[in-house]
Amino acid sequence: MNRWKRAFAIIGLILIGILIVGSIILAFMGTELSRQLLMADLFCLMVIPACFYGYQIFLNLRNQKNGKQDKKPDCK
Repeated sequence: MNRWKRAFAIIGLILIGILIVGSIILAFMGTELSRQLLMADLFCLMVIPACFYGYQIFLNLRNQKNGKQDKKPDCK
């Protein structure tokens, strides 16, 4: 399970990085299409992390309801 979480975290970081670079590039372009694409890009920068966070909360609540807890290693 930790491998999947790590893989999805890396994919999410790469996606957010691409969106940030895209928004910087689109901000310096002056066409009407680039302005519309910039607004779509900024919307995705807010919605995608919120969806990931909501999905994580949903999974934690579902696991608690089923009695499954993430076993965290002891740091001793």
